Amino acid sequence: MWTKEVEEAISTKGVAGVKQYWEKLGVQLNGLVFLVRQKLTKQQKTTINALIVIDVHAKDVVEKVYLENVKDMSAFEWVS
Repeated sequence: MWTKEVEEAISTKGVAGVKQYWEKLGVQLNGLVFLVRQKLTKQQKTTINALIVIDVHAKDVVEKVYLENVKDMSAFEWVS
């Protein structure tokens, strides 16, 4: 899902699309942070914490793609 959304951002709007998607990831991440601060079971907290780690990594990758001005899906920075 994440890969598809990044590729869609690149192919439809280029660098601007990547920036918009990076901002969307930030909003999603903030939502998870809000959730993990609620009263949760140990299992729920563990699951949300794992999602936060995955989402932080995804956001960092998208930021790198944006900062390196990737405009096409075959660019080395995106493929690697």
